[in-house]
Formats: sequence, C-alpha cells, structure tokens
Amino acid sequence: MTVRPLPRSRLDGLVPSLVAGQALVALVPASGDLKWTAGAAWDVARAAALSERRIALVDLWLEHPTLHETVGLAPTEGIVDAFEYDVSLTKAAREVDRVFFIGAGTVTAHAGDLFANPRWKKLHGGFRVEDALLLLYLSAGALARLATVPDGLFVLSPDGYEPESSIGQGITAVMERGVPLLGVVRERWTPDTASAAASDPRAVAPPPGRISAQLRGSARRRVRPVMVAATLAAGAAGGWALFARGAEHARLVAPAAPAALPRARPIAVVPPPRVDTLAWTVQLAAYAGLDKALALADRLATDGGVTPFVTPVALSARGGAGETASGTVWYRVLAGAFPTREAAVGARAGLWKRGLAARGQGDVLRAPYSFLVREGHGSAAATRLRARGIPAVAWSEDSTARVLVGAFETTEQAGLLETRLKRAGVHATLITRTRGEGGTTP
Repeated sequence: MTVRPLPRSRLDGLVPSLVAGQALVALVPASGDLKWTAGAAWDVARAAALSERRIALVDLWLEHPTLHETVGLAPTEGIVDAFEYDVSLTKAAREVDRVFFIGAGTVTAHAGDLFANPRWKKLHGGFRVEDALLLLYLSAGALARLATVPDGLFVLSPDGYEPESSIGQGITAVMERGVPLLGVVRERWTPDTASAAASDPRAVAPPPGRISAQLRGSARRRVRPVMVAATLAAGAAGGWALFARGAEHARLVAPAAPAALPRARPIAVVPPPRVDTLAWTVQLAAYAGLDKALALADRLATDGGVTPFVTPVALSARGGAGETASGTVWYRVLAGAFPTREAAVGARAGLWKRGLAARGQGDVLRAPYSFLVREGHGSAAATRLRARGIPAVAWSEDSTARVLVGAFETTEQAGLLETRLKRAGVHATLITRTRGEGGTTP
C-alpha cells in the first residue's frame, strides 16, 4: 500500500485539495507523542481553513484531551456536554485561527455511548449540506466505534507508522470499513531529519500551535464566528435535537437580543463502583475479522497476563437484537477486567511498557457485562466454543474457571452476540463480572 507523506511544513499547500468535497475527516494519532500529534491536528485544521470553507475541529481524545492546551485555551464545556447535557455546540465552540474549536468538555463514563450516538450521522449530513468540514481528533479504536463513516482519514505520526504495528492494524481495520487514507502527516518527507534539514531548512516543521505564515498574512476575508455558528445550527430545520434550542438559534441571527442565562445542569460525577465489580477494561483494537481479533487476544493472554475479551459490535445498528442489514460487524479486543478506572489505566501502562501495545494506544471503557455460558468449564470448553465462531474465554477469578463471552458497555449492546448464541444453541446468561462467584444477573 502506497501512503502519501504529508510533511507539516507543506500542509498549507497539500491539505486544501485533499479535503475538497469532504464533510467529515478523522485525524488519528499513530504515535505516543500526543503533544506532537495535537500540534499536527491544529496544523491540518489551519491549512484546511485556507480554502475559505468553514472548519470545525472536535477533540474526541476523551482520555487525555490536549488540543485546547496546544493553543493556550482553558478547558470549558465541550462535545461531552453537548451530547450528554444538551449544551449548544455554538456555546461550546470557540474560534481560533479561523477554526471553530470544540473541546472534549466534562469527563464522562459513557464514552462508548458518545461515539455510538446516531447524532454523528446528522452532524455529518449537516456539514455536507453546508459545504463545511468537520475534523475529529480521536484514536483508531474510537473511530471504529463511531456511528458514521468519515469521508477520509489523516494519520498523525512524526516518523510515519508501520501497518503491522498494533496501531497500524487498528488503522487498517478502519480503512477496511471504507474510510480512504488521505495521507500521513509527519515531521518531514522522510525520517532522515539531519539530511532533510541540511538540504532544505523549510523541511523542519513549525512547533505545535504556531500559525503558518500563509495564514497569518492572508488577505482573504475572515469568517466571522456567527457564520460558523450558523453552520452548526443549520441542522435545526432538519429536526436535529443536538444543537441549541430555538431561542438560542434566534440569538444567532439577531445578535442584539439579550442572552439568556444558561440553564442549570448536573455535575458529571461518576458513581463509585461496587468494590466487587470488575467493570473496567481497555480496548486495544477492532477488526473486521474474528480470526485477527482472536489472534491478538491470545497474545494478550499469553504474554500480557490479562484476560482478553473479544466482543462483536454492530456498527450501523448498535444494541439491536439482530445482525445489521449490511452485515457490518467489528470485533473489539478488550484487555482485562478491573475494579476501577485507575486500575485499568495502570494495566494499560503495563501493556505499553512490555511492548504489547504502542504507547498512546488503548481506550479505557466501562464494560461490566458478559455472557456466562452455562455448559462447560475451563479452557477446553472455551476452545470448543471458539471452533464454532464464538469468542469465549476461560474466566478464572474464582476457584472454578467459568466460560465468559464478550464484554459490553450496556445490556442493549449485547443483543448481537445474544442472537448468535441462541442460533448456535448455546445457553448463556448476561451477568456483571464480579470477584468470587463469577457474576450476578443485572
């Protein structure tokens, strides 16, 4: 596969033509240097803004959002608040360098639900109608769970990426979903930094957060914030519920009207988990094929010392009881089961240290539910089920090695696997994973 390299110093001349006609493009880091990738994401957004189109950049790196820090902004309400608390996107967004920026916002325990929200499809359609561009900064694992399919993908990595690496496999899985790879944003054309700098000083990219000279000196008319806000609010006529209420839309077209006080909303407080519940896990990858997912799961079990879970998820109809109409099913690979989010984060760091995952890879999820298979115990029973296409694992948190299948964020999300188990004649019960007795029925 030929990958187009996009050096940061050349983005102003390369990006506008690559995103022409695109409505939603993903920016996916493939490096543990998140400071560098955040700066590169801003450079892509600024370059896209040179085309006179209205550009929005959303920080969906919910585990550790950094895009606001790159341009010196304080954290405020963002995309989480818009989806979970009905805060208007026009209220959450801020204009920086002709880019309408929406930060991550409030910490959430429901990241999976946010990515799976069908409102993304409406956002995608709204930006297409308005000939605007929505840029999403997120991991490959999060992109695999996104409810809409982007029009294109930029990979962000200073020295490029290896398709055979863990992150590379996640990006390949996204491309197999039908997302074209527009190019790899890197520090320069080739990783030979010394010779590149000597032959062409311009090959050295500007530091994160620097406004390109072309943008700073541009004589083009600046896009007013109210015009960008109008693009985001335009979907109201199509019945969107995501954006501001009608009174707020009126304020966009009549700036002289007095602003209403923001409505009170609950503070996002994650309830403390039960001490015996092993609800937290780390998603490392998602594949279109079960065989690749099981191969990674076996490696995690052998070399990582964690119990892996492989979970089939229907992308176009998440939570439904049957197969999707298009047959679009991805297999998540989840590492371990932990009582707290902090424990899962620590385990992820351990996987990075041992080279089982690239630094920066892995989304921490709260997925407390699994299917407990009633017939059979131990690894032999799990192996027999795998031979029938059911991704079972032997759960040994107690004295008896029970057989579990999948790990789910919600009970609705388990519908696809439940259907498959019934078709295979396998008797199973949906439980919450706990210490000691293997789980309780939710």
